[in-house]
Amino acid sequence: MEFLLILIGIFLLISLIFIFTHLHPLTKDEVESLAGKRRNRQIRLYFLFTPHEFTVNKEFKKRMNPNGTFYRINESLFDFPAIAAALMKYKKHEWIIIAFEKDKKIDLIWLNKGFDRSSVSSYLSVEDIIKKVKQENKLSVLRFHNHPNINPNYVDCSRPSAQDINLANEFAQILNQNGLNLLEFVCERGKHYKYFSSYSNSFFPLCKIINDLEIENNISKFKNLSLHFERLF
Repeated sequence: MEFLLILIGIFLLISLIFIFTHLHPLTKDEVESLAGKRRNRQIRLYFLFTPHEFTVNKEFKKRMNPNGTFYRINESLFDFPAIAAALMKYKKHEWIIIAFEKDKKIDLIWLNKGFDRSSVSSYLSVEDIIKKVKQENKLSVLRFHNHPNINPNYVDCSRPSAQDINLANEFAQILNQNGLNLLEFVCERGKHYKYFSSYSNSFFPLCKIINDLEIENNISKFKNLSLHFERLF
């Protein structure tokens, strides 16, 4: 009991020291650090996805055009990665699905089949994708491809290849420069695995978050304390 009281006393002392040493307003560097943290949290909450597996319409799955075409759909951003993974489940060749997003909605996708069982690329060029995105006034491009697994009991094909990552980086540079976000996924056995994301500077712009924080900063000592707490924890 005595030891517990000592621990409580130490905790209260540390808490008081923290409070009295964090009543001052945030510095410029601290504002920028907290702004980055807030932006990352906003992005994380925006791109939340269901962890559950989905089933899809079998007839639609059979009619997927291997030569590539656009499809109009009406799905939520939250659910779509699971839907894409379900569309690719049990496929013996690689496929690619490109989804176009705005306001957490997916209403347009493109898909095509790969040339063989070991590689796939979009029949849409980067220029075609950017043109379509601007026509449709979208914010994000999500790309999904599968890794057919001939021995799923012993082999894990859920990880991206080095080529997957290199291509994602190249593609992201172009899309980000055009104000677009990019997210890349590998799908295997009905599950989706996000392995890459890159966001445009215009998406939850950091300058706006900094401006909002500068307004909040130094309103009161209690507000300063809460901002320091948010920044550190």
